[in-house]
Amino acid sequence: MEIVRSAFAAADRDDMEGILRLCDEDIVVIQPPDLPGVSREQRGHGGVLEAFSIWPEQWDDYRIELLKIAAARGAKIFVSTRTSGRGKQSGVEVSMDFSFVFTITDGKISEWRLFTQEAQALEAAGLSE
Repeated sequence: MEIVRSAFAAADRDDMEGILRLCDEDIVVIQPPDLPGVSREQRGHGGVLEAFSIWPEQWDDYRIELLKIAAARGAKIFVSTRTSGRGKQSGVEVSMDFSFVFTITDGKISEWRLFTQEAQALEAAGLSE
């Protein structure tokens, strides 16, 4: 879990190099299918950079609050977050909850999955009842 916490801390500092150091070179980032205009899958460090560029560039005062982190089945880590910010174009304040399932392989993040529905993330992590 410490690797994932470190990745969120690096994101909070806008430290992309710090995030990439925690990611496997062949990492797969999987976006939820219900987000329009977003590539479903990104690969490698370039994919991580692409995935991160999608969100903050659309917002002012962009923040990610870590709500919950839990060890899951196998080498998986479940995370729930609240993302908030103010739209650059509209000025409207927006807040949305996202969940993630990370897979750790050989001490690096090898898969980074984003979910808009916490129940789907819990199921993917093997934590649903």
